Amino acid sequence: MAYVYYQQMAEISRRELYNPKAGEVAMEHIRLTDKKLLDELTFDKSDSFYWLKQQARRGVASAQHHLGALMYAGRNGLTRNIQAAVEYFRLGAAQHDASSHFGYGLALLKGQGTKQNVTEAVRQIEKAVEHGFLGAKVALGYHAYEIEKNYTKAAQYWKECFEQTHDANCAHNLGVMWTAGRYPPNFVIDHVQAWQYYSFAAKHEQIDSKVVVAYYNARGGHPVIIRNPWLAAIWSRNVAEESSAIGTIVRRALEAYRDQRWYASFIFYMQAALAGVELGYFNAGFLCNELKELNNEGTFDCIEQLLNKYLMIHGHNRNIDSYALLNVAEYYQWKKRNITKAIQLYVQLYQNGDAHGLYNLAQIEEEESHLNNTIDLKIWTQVGIRFDEKIVTNRYRRLQYVYQYCRKLKTAKSDESYIPCTLAYLRTSTIILFYEQLKIIITIIFMILSTFVFIFRT
Repeated sequence: MAYVYYQQMAEISRRELYNPKAGEVAMEHIRLTDKKLLDELTFDKSDSFYWLKQQARRGVASAQHHLGALMYAGRNGLTRNIQAAVEYFRLGAAQHDASSHFGYGLALLKGQGTKQNVTEAVRQIEKAVEHGFLGAKVALGYHAYEIEKNYTKAAQYWKECFEQTHDANCAHNLGVMWTAGRYPPNFVIDHVQAWQYYSFAAKHEQIDSKVVVAYYNARGGHPVIIRNPWLAAIWSRNVAEESSAIGTIVRRALEAYRDQRWYASFIFYMQAALAGVELGYFNAGFLCNELKELNNEGTFDCIEQLLNKYLMIHGHNRNIDSYALLNVAEYYQWKKRNITKAIQLYVQLYQNGDAHGLYNLAQIEEEESHLNNTIDLKIWTQVGIRFDEKIVTNRYRRLQYVYQYCRKLKTAKSDESYIPCTLAYLRTSTIILFYEQLKIIITIIFMILSTFVFIFRT
């Protein structure tokens, strides 16, 4: 049932991609923890938009193409304006910008935002290739395949394109040729060959290949693919989330967040979450968790009902956001007292490139040992730590080794964990030194007492 629902929504997203309309907006996959992407947003009335527009008017080809691409897609905070986008492509093409040649050629080929002119379209696309944009061969292949019906020529363009640029669209089109039995020279149907291209293209965000991969997983009976309805639903959901309807809700949420209308932003992201959108759960959870007024409501648990559901939807993908993993792990550790689950999430957090996961594992080892919650050696092996035989039985020596390991990590977020790991390392080192000095003092005292006893007896 999930696949059927998402598949219908995915088909709407696909139609919107190939038949764009003015006023639509693209889905913005921006998490509210990603300050870099948030700062790069170009809203219709923002200073960055007016600056980009001014640069384009002054004849800066890169600005003309960039603005055209954003307006054509309705992305990065802008509303889709196809005619304006095509005009910017035309201006960039007049300055021999390769990407603008391609954008203008595609518009002419499809008659989107301008009058269709196939001859001029092919000329513009060929210019794009001449100026170094090899990915434009995908459009030349399309012209050969759909209009000229020259399958050998189309295969040549797409094969060259894929080998030179690994373009996902070219890969998908080669898959179509193998599926239809139109790949030269033998022109036979080969689903195994086709799958290689579909699989590559889907993993590189090609929307048609995602739909095909979802279909094969739903149906089964493929030489390579075993039926997997759950995976089919995942692929279809991935495409369904690209719809303009979802994009509009998320855009309003982003605009509200920009204007610091926190509650309005939360409501819009909640709407996206209720539609089953992964991003909606995460951003609504982030806002809910950060807004003290919402987080203090006794009837609503931000972590349990939003961030935890985000993790459930996202699964074990390596691109999962560390903010969710850390907060949910702490939730299980301190509120639910489910140490096993917390350890599992901290391991995933560390494997996701965040050293906080390793630090918190060591904290559990240090603070929960009195409850027999010492972390199994297999867990440490999962995060790449193997203890020497000399320290494996000494808890503080193990902790010292882990904190030292944590200090030396070089990851995207290792700077954030360096200070807490260093402080913990110094603390455990001090404890070790104290115990070792204490042992020496006790030994000396024992020797002195033994000497006195010996003298007294004699």
